[in-house]
Amino acid sequence: MSDGEAIGPAISLLDPLAPLIARNAGHRLELLERCGATLTAEQAGKLIGISRQAIDKRRRSGTLIGLRQGGSWHYPQCQFDEQRHEVIAGLPRLLEAMRGSSPWVILDFLLAPDQTLNGRTPLEVLRAEGWTGDLDRLVRIEHGDGFA
Repeated sequence: MSDGEAIGPAISLLDPLAPLIARNAGHRLELLERCGATLTAEQAGKLIGISRQAIDKRRRSGTLIGLRQGGSWHYPQCQFDEQRHEVIAGLPRLLEAMRGSSPWVILDFLLAPDQTLNGRTPLEVLRAEGWTGDLDRLVRIEHGDGFA
């Protein structure tokens, strides 16, 4: 489904959005590869020492990235500091600043290198330095408010 050429012109005639849907699916697969593994709520809870229910509560409150896959939620492993058994410092602040964006858009943002960050990704900056002024500015630019 993620191969736009495999869809062919006949499908495009039946559903003009089919190529876009295929490209979106392909991009999501790329994001999943770049973020590493995804964890179930139970696995994520064990990683940071809380219950599955607490993980789900954090997702619902917007302090964890949860991706709906099939009938269940999965949590990108890249958002956790495995050595400290916690969420990466500054991630909840970033998620609050990007509230209203889909989890896929947020994951794409986290994994995209940017010149504002000297070619690093926002995730790399969070891991190395936590929340920074440059990251704050990049988030505001992303939401069209680069002057705040």
